[in-house]
Amino acid sequence: MWDEDKEESGHDGGGMMRWLITYADLITLLLAFFIVLYAMNRTQEMKFSQVTQALARQFDSKSIIGRSPGPSIINGLSGTRQEQASLNHLAQELQHKINQSNLASKVSVATTMRGVEVSLNASLLFASGSARIAPQAKNLLFHLGIVLRSVPNDIEVAGYTDSTPIRTSKYPSNWQLSAQRAANVVYLLAHVPRINPSRLSIAAFGHYHPIASNRTSQGRRQNRRVNILILRSDVAKVAIGNGP
Repeated sequence: MWDEDKEESGHDGGGMMRWLITYADLITLLLAFFIVLYAMNRTQEMKFSQVTQALARQFDSKSIIGRSPGPSIINGLSGTRQEQASLNHLAQELQHKINQSNLASKVSVATTMRGVEVSLNASLLFASGSARIAPQAKNLLFHLGIVLRSVPNDIEVAGYTDSTPIRTSKYPSNWQLSAQRAANVVYLLAHVPRINPSRLSIAAFGHYHPIASNRTSQGRRQNRRVNILILRSDVAKVAIGNGP
């Protein structure tokens, strides 16, 4: 039997249809989010600015989400973009400093998903089986530290070795050797004027993350390295626990 009361309640009350308002705002936000992601991949600053301004006007005028007292997604993305530009500039400065020192064959700079990575071949920094930084390498690390202080980002120094076993009284394993090498580099960076030591951390990977084959002398030489990673702020919140 047809229930007229239920039909009228569904239409006249309007309560059952209110979810459409929230659903429509959610779809609008998702659409805006993907448009912003697309815009971030464009290299033209003007186009990105036009998109963000248009989205801001749209949210401010019509959307419930746009009137939210919470932080703006546009402002958050803009901050991320500014940080990436700062890190890109840092990478260029670091590469310039390395080129000036004629060390491009032993030091490389790369931009990764985690931040800017400076990879130094261990032969540049240490004698075989040692964690003592060579005198000529201290000057390079000091000047790299001067460049690193230009950004506020946290810095992770990671030590790596090849797979050749080491069993000495001082370093019973490659873990200890890679950790001590990273710690010594951090100690030197911590003494660069105006670098806050709280920004620095170490990691030790031993021989477990090779970038080349350990079956050849050339591959083992590549695997012996120390990486200085300038972390993106969102990565640092997870890696070092500097979240709010």
